[in-house]
Amino acid sequence: MEELEDMTNPENAQYFGHKEPYPLEVNAYHRFLIPQYNNEVSTTELKLFLVGDEEIEIECRLTIDNNKLFVVTFISYEEIQGHFEIRDFSGNTLFYSNCVKFIDSTDNEGRKYIRIATKCTYNRNLFSYSDGEHDWMITNLPAYCLGEFEMDEDVTLERVGDLLGSEISGSWYEENVKYRILAQGNNNILTFIAVHSTNQDFYIDGTKMTRKEKPEVTDNTQEVIMKFSYQKDENGLNIILDEEAILSNVFTMALANEGNTAVYVYNSNYIIPIENA
Repeated sequence: MEELEDMTNPENAQYFGHKEPYPLEVNAYHRFLIPQYNNEVSTTELKLFLVGDEEIEIECRLTIDNNKLFVVTFISYEEIQGHFEIRDFSGNTLFYSNCVKFIDSTDNEGRKYIRIATKCTYNRNLFSYSDGEHDWMITNLPAYCLGEFEMDEDVTLERVGDLLGSEISGSWYEENVKYRILAQGNNNILTFIAVHSTNQDFYIDGTKMTRKEKPEVTDNTQEVIMKFSYQKDENGLNIILDEEAILSNVFTMALANEGNTAVYVYNSNYIIPIENA
């Protein structure tokens, strides 16, 4: 933990860090990737704890492959605060994080933090995953949709007739929407959204998006305005993400009937039995 408390490190001197908890949405699944650096583990018997005023074990699924920890998927049903620790069966801390806080982000207008999903298929060495199992990350960002829509268009005209009138020979339209990101002066958030929004697979609240332009930074980078456009399928409809398929590894097969029933706890505190056809 000394590395996180060293305020001579610019990474720790930012708004969200060891002293100011990073907000995570309560009652929602979060799926983070572990960098391919010192991520070797000698056992699969690992647990996730949130260490604050008290130590609380967090419901999670840890994805381990070839003795390396790649993915952490977790959820909290309580509004609690602390830093994460991944421990082995002997209680030794193998990985830890900055301070986080699970919150209900609902504002006075009923809006919640946006939920993003992206495939980390870019070649950055630390996250060079492209096997479909280890490459998705899902979480919230401290950002709200402004509800501001606009249209981009490109209309081509051609002259027709003896009077040199004109008619439309081609047209192109695109829907755009603006988001306000609460950066609070934290360049990590700006870097995160700038890098990940250039991925081909980038979803906001379950809809595939394309970043339109550079972030519009306001005074002191307290807020950042970003514009995105909706990607369409061959029918002109928005492309929707099947988040349940990505989070399929949080399924637990029941043993009572030889695995014919799946117990699923997706975004809910209830256990739902689903019988196979």
